Amino acid sequence: MKPEQFQEFLRYSKGRIEGLTDAEKILLFMDWCRKKEIEELMLRLSTETKGGWGENYFIDFTTERIIVSKKNFFRKFVDLGYVAGMAPYPYLILRDKIKNSEIMNKSASIDVNSILSSNPNNYHIWYKNVDHIYIRKGTETVVHNMMGSIVQTNFLMVRSGQKTYNFKLPARKDGHFDKIFYWLDSLIPVTVKKL
Repeated sequence: MKPEQFQEFLRYSKGRIEGLTDAEKILLFMDWCRKKEIEELMLRLSTETKGGWGENYFIDFTTERIIVSKKNFFRKFVDLGYVAGMAPYPYLILRDKIKNSEIMNKSASIDVNSILSSNPNNYHIWYKNVDHIYIRKGTETVVHNMMGSIVQTNFLMVRSGQKTYNFKLPARKDGHFDKIFYWLDSLIPVTVKKL
């Protein structure tokens, strides 16, 4: 979405957004995007394996699908994630006051198709092909040189037909488990269950 399009939404929603819950505000935005045929990023979760040294991905939930994209080498270590997984424009909608500089910020404007084309290993799953999404809170014990440590990790599983996709979500990057579940359950047009 371009900054001008987001400003158009803000003009459209003025007066309509008053008194809505946070989820209703974002659903209004999603509905507007679909009517304008704009696929927009809503939520982004960060995955991590082997303490950040393994295969690490972004799981992007757009208005239409789930996109799984591999992080480049440097993003593995400096990625802070989004606030409770919320993408930039949806996050701005929930703010009381929005500065024009925040709207015009290049990092807020994300081209969904460029995410897919940035790496040949990136892939997507259309919501219409997803049967269920499961999320669970957990801990994982990791042993290094006879010393153990406990890592707080959440787990996400996406079932699509005969395929199952499993992801580890580091709690420190993606935010509080209950917030992640709330946004997934509220916004994604797929059944989301806690395990």
